[in-house]
Amino acid sequence: MTDKLNIYILSDYRVGAADGLAEFNFQTTNLLRDEFNFHFIEFDKDKPASFYKKQQIDGFQILKFGTKHLQFMRLPKPFISWIKSCPVPNTIFHLHHIFNLRNYLVSRQLVKYNLPYLITPHDSFVYSEGYRMQRPLIKRLYRDSFVHFFDKYVLDHAKLIHGLTEQCPPCLRKITKTPISVVLNQVDDINLRFEPEKIKQQVCFIGRFDIFRKGIDLALQGYKIFKQKNYNLNTSFILVGPANSSSQKQSEQICKDLELEIGKDVILPGKISVEDRNRILSESLVYMQLSRTEGFGLSIAQALCCYKPVIVSKQVPIHDKILLHKAGFAVNNPEEASLALETILNLSAKDYHEMASNARRCYDQEFHPSVIKPQLINLYNRTMELSLYSPH
Repeated sequence: MTDKLNIYILSDYRVGAADGLAEFNFQTTNLLRDEFNFHFIEFDKDKPASFYKKQQIDGFQILKFGTKHLQFMRLPKPFISWIKSCPVPNTIFHLHHIFNLRNYLVSRQLVKYNLPYLITPHDSFVYSEGYRMQRPLIKRLYRDSFVHFFDKYVLDHAKLIHGLTEQCPPCLRKITKTPISVVLNQVDDINLRFEPEKIKQQVCFIGRFDIFRKGIDLALQGYKIFKQKNYNLNTSFILVGPANSSSQKQSEQICKDLELEIGKDVILPGKISVEDRNRILSESLVYMQLSRTEGFGLSIAQALCCYKPVIVSKQVPIHDKILLHKAGFAVNNPEEASLALETILNLSAKDYHEMASNARRCYDQEFHPSVIKPQLINLYNRTMELSLYSPH
């Protein structure tokens, strides 16, 4: 029997962490744990640069290296020693993100010792000309230099690039000729039934409280416009997610400026349990997220899984899937979001049931683990194959 492929993920193993990368790694490794041997490589800024520890957590091997007081542009010596002795056969590395100096340093070591890797650039939209030209000149010059000297090296020397959406290839092609495979995020089935008797006049958002990127201010503006037109409806907007004190105060100030009453018009529960999250999804009529920038939209796919029609901005890269399945609306601004919200709230029971079923079908056909799993297996196997036919 052939030995399993060993995959070393350059990322912390964090169960239940409130960010897209942690969720991506958790779901992917648990889905494929019978197919591959997964290992995590972690760098701990609180441990001295001489620190190295190997441990098992949830059946995964965790390799932890310290970086405290490490010189700029350096990797810890224990990591470099480990890389030198890393078994080459049946081994690939998986890097994540962009604008990441450590990726550059690690990739140079991987190239030096002929260790193949793939990379998932979660926010590849930043390479688009439209996004680039929106940045201030100084920031644009800095990012252009960083991309030219660091990101391009990482992308060019990868055996394969994993694009999370169809938005990725045209953005990445401006920088690299490395092969790109598009495989969407898989989202675990929350297994909530469609129960119309439990649904309230309630809108929800679930995610990280990045006011600007997630467009929380835009969603609140759209909701305010809707409330002004439909003042007789007793609706509420629940925004769920971990927020630091600054984001919390900013959200409250936006509500105050829009004359939305917190606790009545808008509810801000902060970070909640999975059970409470599922209850809110079950009870909500619609999910709304007007992101200004978005790498994928995991929370949106989770809402679709729970039979929720969604209202999203056209900056959300999976909005085309939503429109294809007639599972909601993709909008350009708060005014259009208000109209979409009004449309959904005025649907007949029959029409709402149809849109809710469309939402679930969108999830089943586009994001369900049974659909994505064989594609992820092929992604890793193809990386290994490319390393055999095109060594560094």
